[in-house]
Amino acid sequence: MPFPHAKLVDPASLVTKAAHSLYNAASASTLTLTGTLPTISFRCSVRLYTAAGKTDCAGRVTVGSENLDFLIAGKKTTATLLTALPTITTANLSCMIEILALDSGGAEIQKETVTSIDIKFKDEAEYYSQSIGGFVKRPAHCTTDETSSAVGDIIRYAGIDHVIKAIHTIDGRHGLEIKRKLEF
Repeated sequence: MPFPHAKLVDPASLVTKAAHSLYNAASASTLTLTGTLPTISFRCSVRLYTAAGKTDCAGRVTVGSENLDFLIAGKKTTATLLTALPTITTANLSCMIEILALDSGGAEIQKETVTSIDIKFKDEAEYYSQSIGGFVKRPAHCTTDETSSAVGDIIRYAGIDHVIKAIHTIDGRHGLEIKRKLEF
């Protein structure tokens, strides 16, 4: 048992955030939205882009009763605030379409994905003296065996979100990663 002092006993969550996507696929006369309804009123950001064999971006996208006319690939935002998923139709398009949900101020609504993980959390601030004088503060950190986390991800522990600022691997006897130390 390599690290008996570092048992992972604190329940936490790995929180990843991404833009709340309603659709991201090829154009069709009526789009079948693949995203879920946001929990707040929203507007739609419509982006047309090209892909192999899908290069005609001149046409119209109708979101509810609002028309967005495109001459080239680009991005437009609806003006109407919505509270239900709209019916979206297109005309004269053969391209790719991405539709994101925006809040009333125009910022992308972030959709959270929460994954339960076990950690060993250490919140105490630790200070170390420097040889030239003064002190260095060591940030809060945790140890986990969850390996998909990255710098910038969020660990939610005891209702508080901690942004990962650094990751240090802890390798076992054979040089394989067995745990990670995440600094906040």
